[in-house]
Amino acid sequence: MLPEILNLKKTSGDTTVRIWSAGCSSGEEPYTIAMLLTEKLPPNYKFEIVASDLSLKMLMTAKEGFYDAMHIVGVPDPYLKKYFDAVPNGYKVKDTLKSKIRFDYHNLKNASPWKNFDIVFCRNVLIYFDEATQTGVVNHFWDSMAAKGFLYIGHSESLFGMDTKFEFVKTQWTTLYKKWT
Repeated sequence: MLPEILNLKKTSGDTTVRIWSAGCSSGEEPYTIAMLLTEKLPPNYKFEIVASDLSLKMLMTAKEGFYDAMHIVGVPDPYLKKYFDAVPNGYKVKDTLKSKIRFDYHNLKNASPWKNFDIVFCRNVLIYFDEATQTGVVNHFWDSMAAKGFLYIGHSESLFGMDTKFEFVKTQWTTLYKKWT
């Protein structure tokens, strides 16, 4: 998906990849995205990540960026050394990585104040809403995205049967939809 986004960016002259981690909880997802984009984006590109959640407690945890050893399992050693500081009882995300993410409160039932996202991640959040609310949330995502972009949702979630404009993208590794207008 990233090469496809970069090809679109190349033709438009826009060198910023915009991502929204909706329902970011304690921040693992946006920090992971930030690490990967830092490593994988060509040097002439930059990125912006907005990470939102309904829980102020979770947002404060995410902004703090402290994770005990159990939450760090699976982070490759080179990433752990480059993006985290070892502290008593765990690891803390380095400020250089934290500065790449804007954590903000947002209720997904409301329209987004942010626009023009290339990618929206909303994994394992829709399952907490009834069908009508799910449709409204997904349509808010559509409105907040660039003309061409991708929506990632959780493996146990689907837009099947919903009145949305997103098109399903068949993959073996995730539940993915695209906006192509």
